[in-house]
Amino acid sequence: MATFCLLHGNWHDGSCWDPLVQELHARGHNAVAPDMPLDDPDAGFEQRVQPALQATEDLSGLLVIVGHSVSSGYAAMVAAARPGSLLVHLCPRLGPFQEPRDAPGTFREGFPFPPRNAEGATVWDPDAAVEAMYRRLDPEAGRALAQRLRPAVPPPDEFPLPGHPEVPTALIYATEDELFEPEWERFMARELLGIEPIEIAGGHFPMVEDPSRLADLLDPLARPRSVR
Repeated sequence: MATFCLLHGNWHDGSCWDPLVQELHARGHNAVAPDMPLDDPDAGFEQRVQPALQATEDLSGLLVIVGHSVSSGYAAMVAAARPGSLLVHLCPRLGPFQEPRDAPGTFREGFPFPPRNAEGATVWDPDAAVEAMYRRLDPEAGRALAQRLRPAVPPPDEFPLPGHPEVPTALIYATEDELFEPEWERFMARELLGIEPIEIAGGHFPMVEDPSRLADLLDPLARPRSVR
């Protein structure tokens, strides 16, 4: 049995992991999905990972830290502070780490990023969010997610890690990711992390699109080590 610490990306909160938490429990694992203050313009990197560090204090057994999208960087910070953990990047941004000059483009051309408000935060209109990010979901589920979205603002400080932590690492990317180019994610896994990425069908939110399939991918990673 492992404990999964699930870190949400921009605009979301820990509830976006609820379907996956149920699937991981069914496979005999524990899971925590803390809310992170990604909407707080005064919260730096260290403050943003505090909920995850608090949620993973004094745990026994294997800790698997899953960072979705922009939280790939926050997950790396938690992994660096938790020796012996396993790090999983899920549809990751990987922005805090140095990118080779010849890397492919990061974002899907034409993705309709939400506008910034006067405070510099990006804020979704719920209907636009459903169309841009949740078209694969049941309409009711997509609307429920969109209604919970929060503003997102970048932290005011610099990323504190000098490089990627030396921990066992896996990267899962989606073939039809609405935000990020799969070619870029494959490139970064191989060139930056030195690992072979794991491909999953579907879009940017596998934890809600098909949580059972995602749990089937994560479960063996928490068993005898099959990652770098």
